[in-house]
Amino acid sequence: MEFSGKRFLMIAGSMLGMLVLQSTLFYNLRIFGTRPDLILAVVGSIALLRGWAQGLLWGVLGGLLEDLITGSLPGSHALAKSITGFILGLLEGKVFKENTLLPAVALFVGSLIEGIIFFMAAGAFGHIKWSFITALRRTVWPSAVVTAVFAPVVYRLCEHLYEPPRFGQRGRSL
Repeated sequence: MEFSGKRFLMIAGSMLGMLVLQSTLFYNLRIFGTRPDLILAVVGSIALLRGWAQGLLWGVLGGLLEDLITGSLPGSHALAKSITGFILGLLEGKVFKENTLLPAVALFVGSLIEGIIFFMAAGAFGHIKWSFITALRRTVWPSAVVTAVFAPVVYRLCEHLYEPPRFGQRGRSL
């Protein structure tokens, strides 16, 4: 797994930016009664682009960051996002990166997986007042749909984080 400090800071900064967007701008903007999970969209996009190891790493880091900011059950987001990042990372090379529909579908499924794991973890510690079916219907399913809608944009942004820099003429014509 190749790793550079500059790229790490760029991804961490983009993840922090997505978390700020998620907890401010999108906090009151609810679609289907929920908001997109932009952190999961970043984790899933990186996993699809770079494989299971980076999906797992960024899932843990993004999940811990979300646990700290939201004040939810410590480790619940980290567990759910790391497992989801690992699973989506197994699809690296099997998803055509040029087609934006396939990453959206993969992130829809990943969002379902993450939501189920999160509610199982939180439910095991008594932090969920709903039944599992109610949680699926009210939160997990709508969140997966909304996250999948935002997934192509986040996927393209993450794709640019891994592009090598281009040197030379900048669109100048003679």
